[in-house]
Amino acid sequence: MNIVHIAPKAPYNEGWGYQDNLLPKYHSRLGHTVTLIITNTTHRDGRVVETACEDYLSKDGFRVIRRPVLQSRIPKVGWLWNRIEVSDLLEELKPDFVFYHGMVSATIFQVVAYKRKRSPDLAIVMDNHLDYNIGYDPRRSRKDRLVCAVYRSYYRRCRRWISRVYGVTPWRETYARQVFGVEPEKTDVLVMGADDEQLDLAHREEIRSRVRGEYGIGEDEFLLINGGKLDGKKKTLELVQAVSGMSGVRLLLFGQVLPDIREALDALLAKAENVRYIGWIPAERVYDYFFAGDLAVFPGQHSVLWEQACAAKIPCIFQRWEGMEHVNACGNADFFSPADRETICRAVQALHFTPEYAQMKRAAQSPGTDMFLYSRIAEKALECAPQR
Repeated sequence: MNIVHIAPKAPYNEGWGYQDNLLPKYHSRLGHTVTLIITNTTHRDGRVVETACEDYLSKDGFRVIRRPVLQSRIPKVGWLWNRIEVSDLLEELKPDFVFYHGMVSATIFQVVAYKRKRSPDLAIVMDNHLDYNIGYDPRRSRKDRLVCAVYRSYYRRCRRWISRVYGVTPWRETYARQVFGVEPEKTDVLVMGADDEQLDLAHREEIRSRVRGEYGIGEDEFLLINGGKLDGKKKTLELVQAVSGMSGVRLLLFGQVLPDIREALDALLAKAENVRYIGWIPAERVYDYFFAGDLAVFPGQHSVLWEQACAAKIPCIFQRWEGMEHVNACGNADFFSPADRETICRAVQALHFTPEYAQMKRAAQSPGTDMFLYSRIAEKALECAPQR
């Protein structure tokens, strides 16, 4: 099957672990011909910058085509009508299936026009990565109401030709229905997760011993893992405060510390002998640290590391967010609220090598968490594809 992924808003970096990297990769692994049409923007030195428009074969075997982002010249609101040009590429590629990433670009009109005029059997699915926390909320401001109305109109004009709209979390599925007006029968959840090929489950015990040895962590110590972009919204300070001085418990932090908490975190780390910040680590090494840990703790807002920790088959505790219960696939995870020092402390103590923890660990290591592997996610993403 000929599959085209279109990501008309996202910056793109070769080899990263984002969905627009991994879905094309695993669709290619399934034997399909895959092309990713992406913007000419990329992440570099902590910023999003423009890069060359290119057409090349990725190291994972799918074609990558970069196109510039265009927008209307209407003052102040022209960005609402941004797009990348794909009509000529669709004529060239003649896809059987289009996976369209996001619901906030006018590029979708070109895809629908191609289906109507050239390829009535083409299947089009979309996904949504926005929610009320990181997206637009029409209850919040006049600007948000305008933006939501525009993007809702995009979907309404195209919905006859869209087969499915996935939310990457249950909350984002709900957002697609409530804000963009997607019919409930057309929505589903397509979770994010981990790259199977970087998740060396066969050697997890060896990796665990090596990483723990590197930091002098004994098997009798209860090792907590947390990482990502460390800032106020991720409740990093509250986590360190809760764990600091806790007997028999260690915490490893990895990732990028943002300026809003850097000074306060440095002060806490200077006093917390059982907490260590190891800095930024390559994406492929994140799973090694999950293997090394006994419990992944995420007291702040959602990031893709939640699903990656579940895929690494480590027990997890998360701050409770409405519509985020999917990370507890089979008893592998638990939730707490509010995300303050006392609540985090109690949650960790309740799982400090307790029978409840042993049960959670068995669930985490069961096949129930395989749903977070991208080989499985890629198969589900094709459920609306034409049968060949």
